[in-house]
Amino acid sequence: MTGKPCYQNALVSLTGDRKENQDRCTLVESGSNLLLGLADGMGGHPRGGTAAQILIENCNNLLHRTPQPVKNPRLFLGRLLQGTHQDIVDFGLTQTPAIDPRTTAVAALIQNNTAYWAHVGDSRLYLFRNGETIARTVDHSYVQQLHHQGLISERHLLSHPQRNLVTRCLGGAPAPPDIEFGQSELKPGDLVVVCSDGLWSSIGEEWICDTLASGLDITDSAKSLADEAALAAFPGSDNITLIALKWLSGSKKDEALISESPAKPPTTSDLDQAITDLQDFLDSFEDGNQQKQG
Repeated sequence: MTGKPCYQNALVSLTGDRKENQDRCTLVESGSNLLLGLADGMGGHPRGGTAAQILIENCNNLLHRTPQPVKNPRLFLGRLLQGTHQDIVDFGLTQTPAIDPRTTAVAALIQNNTAYWAHVGDSRLYLFRNGETIARTVDHSYVQQLHHQGLISERHLLSHPQRNLVTRCLGGAPAPPDIEFGQSELKPGDLVVVCSDGLWSSIGEEWICDTLASGLDITDSAKSLADEAALAAFPGSDNITLIALKWLSGSKKDEALISESPAKPPTTSDLDQAITDLQDFLDSFEDGNQQKQG
């Protein structure tokens, strides 16, 4: 893919009914690549907002330092999240007394019309196409484990008393967590959504998809989703953050090539001329070869 990627996007973050917004998000463009990053600082631990901010800073720094195209997107994303985990742990150890900040994380690299993603925790990535969910990350949470084991139904996921218990995060332990990866080819019109649980736990993915695919400006749609999620969860709304991206094409150059009229089929005169040109070339090649041998 050459040139600038062609897309529309919106970033929205609301504090909700909390005293502090510990969510962070970013969209970094470098050359023909995009990197989406979102972190939800865990409020049950000190300095969750700082932990989330470390991911955002690393997203900005790492993409600009990495030669492009990225040769191994999965390795790049793993390095991003593992490095962030270590930076968060190191930050906590420098405090007096030592603390253990923690955050969830989702990062998505878009390169060559393909989205690659990695996540830890219960912040999510969705990929919607033509009003349907093509991909969705699976939460690293206690209730998701219960559901996977068949102990609770899907409809009880949001009402379970331990629904906010995350089983993987960045920070909080010396060793980095297991990171889950995914990827999918992107087609024009696809919608990529990265969000914190403050959004998806208040309104379902069908609601998210329908609103973004409604034809409204993507900025208006994203703001509407955040407001609706806050209202639905009132008076206990969590921080609500999302990145919404509508993929148009790999680059403006690619888009121009696609829009060009198809070439006209060759006529008989075109073919005759091509044969004549080829014969002239062969004759000149033979003459030149004979001169070298003489």
